[in-house]
Amino acid sequence: MEILKITFPEIASRKEWLAQRKELLKKEKELTRKRDKLNAKRRRLPMVEVEKDYTFEGPEGGASLLDLFDGRRQLIIYHFMFDPEWNEGCPSCSAWADHIARGHLNHLHARNTTLALVSRAPLSKIEPFNERMGWPMPWYSSYGIDFNYDFHITMDESVRPVQYNYRDQATLEHLGQDYHTKGEQPGLSCFLRKGDNVYHTYSTYGRGMETVGGANYFLDLTALGRQEEWEQPKGRATKLGTTAGSENIRYPDEYEG
Repeated sequence: MEILKITFPEIASRKEWLAQRKELLKKEKELTRKRDKLNAKRRRLPMVEVEKDYTFEGPEGGASLLDLFDGRRQLIIYHFMFDPEWNEGCPSCSAWADHIARGHLNHLHARNTTLALVSRAPLSKIEPFNERMGWPMPWYSSYGIDFNYDFHITMDESVRPVQYNYRDQATLEHLGQDYHTKGEQPGLSCFLRKGDNVYHTYSTYGRGMETVGGANYFLDLTALGRQEEWEQPKGRATKLGTTAGSENIRYPDEYEG
């Protein structure tokens, strides 16, 4: 892809660069310590028992939420955006899943944790798309059950009051986030098993899922960043006068090189 009109960083001597880099390092260390404290607070959150019975559809037939643990202690569910009317899953969700599929799973399994994808599309649509993507993690359908609505991933006011990222519809509209008030939304939920009882411990939505890694955090270390419209400083990388990032999220098998 040819990128035009790049605004480069200022040029400095190595001494000048090193002085500013050391100042930035102080901020990075502050952020690391704050993140450690935040992670500890997250681990101290109470948990809520999941009392509703859900029956997902998987490759082996019907599966309960407990079955999705695959015998491990913890379960992470990525709420993959795939509406029943769609023929392909969400490109952004596909990029996220592809990051994880290329090396994270063994490390999660070694720590007694299963990662599974759940989408509202029927399994008959999920399976051919997953075969195309070549991902090893299990993928289940929540078609026809309340799971997506209960965990505030599918927005439909006729089924449940709109709530995304712990904000109601009025708040989302006030923030200019109307796009979160209808249809499929991204999210991630964590569960803990105690015997045969399942507990919900955590959910995060939108950019909250960036903390699990992937290409965006690598790009954050570079001079051009993610090349998204909201980033500062403006104009670091544009294509034909428009932002290059958002329009170039593709399915993993569509990238060149």
